[in-house]
Amino acid sequence: MPKFKLFEAFSSKLILIFLCYLVAAASFGGFFEKWAFRDGEVAFSPIVMLEGVAKRPFVYRQLFPTTANLINQITPQELNQQFSHWLAADPLKRNFIYRYFPNAKDSTNPNYVLRYYILFGMCFASYFFGIFALRAVCYELYPDKTSATLSAFAIALIFPMLTTEGGYMYDMAELLFMALAVLLAVKGQILLLAGVVALATFNKESFLFFVFTLYPFIRARFSLKKTLGIGSLLFGVALAVNLAVKIHYAGNPGGIVENQFVGHMLWLIDPRSYFLFEVNYGTITTKGLNIVHLIIVGVLAHGAWKHLSPTLRQHVFIASAINIPLFIAFCYRGELRNLSMLFVSFAIMVSIDISKYFQRSYQSDAFKFKSRL
Repeated sequence: MPKFKLFEAFSSKLILIFLCYLVAAASFGGFFEKWAFRDGEVAFSPIVMLEGVAKRPFVYRQLFPTTANLINQITPQELNQQFSHWLAADPLKRNFIYRYFPNAKDSTNPNYVLRYYILFGMCFASYFFGIFALRAVCYELYPDKTSATLSAFAIALIFPMLTTEGGYMYDMAELLFMALAVLLAVKGQILLLAGVVALATFNKESFLFFVFTLYPFIRARFSLKKTLGIGSLLFGVALAVNLAVKIHYAGNPGGIVENQFVGHMLWLIDPRSYFLFEVNYGTITTKGLNIVHLIIVGVLAHGAWKHLSPTLRQHVFIASAINIPLFIAFCYRGELRNLSMLFVSFAIMVSIDISKYFQRSYQSDAFKFKSRL
């Protein structure tokens, strides 16, 4: 019997891993089909990111490019060349990235092909592990494995629709790091959290501000004095990484931020902005701040809000107070991916709504599980 239970537990986990892989594959495929790595675009293509000559602020997002360059340096040159020549001999058959995503043109460049594959692998891994991280956060705060899993799946599948005007290699890692940061803050694992903050800020400089949203979770576990000390430590780590990157790339064209305030405000007050459509997963879907999206978010938030703990509500308030002004001032019109500081709390609210639905269903259908055959 114990062996049977062990096998049953193993098989359940294996199925979960396989389902997470399929969801990550579908979602990442939907994202990559739309944007690839912005190949061929002078401002932020993978080549200019790898070379460190991209425009600011895009060049600041260096975690993946730096890692790819490092792996490329330690890979034997002969092996690198053999791999490049093998792919270049017949890219339509051997280069699976270019074969299935012909907009990924930079993947055929022999000088960058190994690094392109490394970037591709790291981005997919971020998607894959990001699902587990979101699931873990939802379950940690509201222990319902079914709803936590379905919520993580839902956020992953929605993600390509959040990249309305652009998608970048650092977007997936940002979601992973935010979920991990909240999870570690809730658990009070500060040293690991500091490491995540350093990597996350190297991935995208705006994580510096996300650190403030972690205050309620840390305060729930520590005294005010310790919380302020921990917060100062985390902010110091993020600030140090942020300044080091900005100093290193101070000579690149562009600026520290892109001021989009006037254009974005004009777009937001235009009623037509809320009735836009695009193509995702090969079919027509609503786009950006479409009125349908706003209604769905409003309904989900309303249904879950009363079930949120004071700590989580405080997190939502802080994240909104920081993210929404930044979104309006510095982000391109209706670019939902830039509301990323709210994604984790939204995932939790989706999990709560799913849990409520199943609870109602189980109560009303408690005696209806017999086969109808």
